[in-house]
Amino acid sequence: MSGASRVTRHKGRGIETEHPAVFPVALPEFLIQAYTDEGEVVFEPFAGSGTTILAGQRTGRRVRAIELAPAYVDLAIARWRPLHPDLSVTLAEDGRDYDAVAAARVEAIADAA
Repeated sequence: MSGASRVTRHKGRGIETEHPAVFPVALPEFLIQAYTDEGEVVFEPFAGSGTTILAGQRTGRRVRAIELAPAYVDLAIARWRPLHPDLSVTLAEDGRDYDAVAAARVEAIADAA
């Protein structure tokens, strides 16, 4: 089994314990490299904790992900930001900074209560 790699169970630490199904970045990284070429777009229909987004960034793919739960969007961004502090996180729709979007969401929830 020379040259084979093994994907082991992810051991969540820190912020990564905030999602119930965090898996190792090596898993989507392996699949992305097997089925796409560098620079291609990878669609992730459930972004969850952002693992596929991180794998796409590491392999030179452009990931388009959907996440409906705001808490998991926050987690994915929190995992991504320390790895890419030089890149800003903005809402594609109108260019607003992520922090402004998150603050508006918190305010809307507070107003609804």
